[in-house]
Amino acid sequence: MTANYSTREYREKLYDDLHVRLRDTAILMCAIFIASIGLNMNSTAVIIGAMLISPLMTPIVGLGFGLAIFDTRLIKQSLEVLLTQVLVSLLVSTLYFWISPLSYASSELIARTSPTIWDVLIAIAGGIAGVIGSRKKEANNIVPGVAIATALMPPICTAGYGLANGNVRFLLGALYLFLINCVFIMLTNIVGTRILMRKSPLSSFKELNIKMRIGLISLIVLLVLPASYSAVTLTMDQARKEGIKQFVENEFANHTVINQVYKSSNNELVLTVVGDPISEEELETIRQKQASYGIQSVQLKVKQFHNSAKLDSETIKEFYENIDKYIEQKLSEKDLQNDRAKENEADKD
Repeated sequence: MTANYSTREYREKLYDDLHVRLRDTAILMCAIFIASIGLNMNSTAVIIGAMLISPLMTPIVGLGFGLAIFDTRLIKQSLEVLLTQVLVSLLVSTLYFWISPLSYASSELIARTSPTIWDVLIAIAGGIAGVIGSRKKEANNIVPGVAIATALMPPICTAGYGLANGNVRFLLGALYLFLINCVFIMLTNIVGTRILMRKSPLSSFKELNIKMRIGLISLIVLLVLPASYSAVTLTMDQARKEGIKQFVENEFANHTVINQVYKSSNNELVLTVVGDPISEEELETIRQKQASYGIQSVQLKVKQFHNSAKLDSETIKEFYENIDKYIEQKLSEKDLQNDRAKENEADKD
């Protein structure tokens, strides 16, 4: 008796697991409720605990496996379960955040509104581990571990927060992050399954009619192309963000940057600084250094506030608004550091 499922045995196991059962739905609702509380209270430990009991991984793995072996029944079954679970998750999280007295966006919520290239890499690595680990017959913690690492639940909960508070940016950003995770886990499962199958007799692709073949191949292409574009775009965004961060820290080290905004629509970086006045010649010298940070195409605009400046009422108002934002940001960073310190102390205990 082998320690791993054969391709045929694993398909039958997925058929048995992929059903909308009351038991699994109740577990999912509890997991989403716990995760929403963790996000609301900014508690990483609670979020991880919720992800450990979440059944969200199974239909995503099933969908990837079904596409790999061209099994239309398994694809349909996986999609039905996944859509049902997503709708239930959105409903529960939206209801929680609608009744929750804490309406502010914690750092844990904000972190789930904009995917990065690291999310893509985590989903790929998690998908590889899931493909290998899910084939083992004995009980193992790899699939729950993948569910934790790829963080499928927090984005759904964040989308619920966006719905409950009418915040479109949170809603769309979180759903995009969830979609990125799902797609790359599915793609990894497709590739991994084909590799593990090798010369397995289980492949009904040749038995499908031409329309069904074209449909399945088109679906895989539709997954691959946008995912590849997203991966490239996120890589470029991450490189630009890092370049801007290093540029501001190094070139404006003698000034206090109280506000920093990057406008993607016109590729413009707007800085609001306090300190000694910067002449146009000095600004031009600073702009020439942008190339060394890989942000030569970014248009730099600097708003200065200093003692010698003559400020009108509108500028003074803008100045104080920026000061308020700066103070809020620093307080938020301080709170986050305190929360992490408390969590580290709790882990030690």
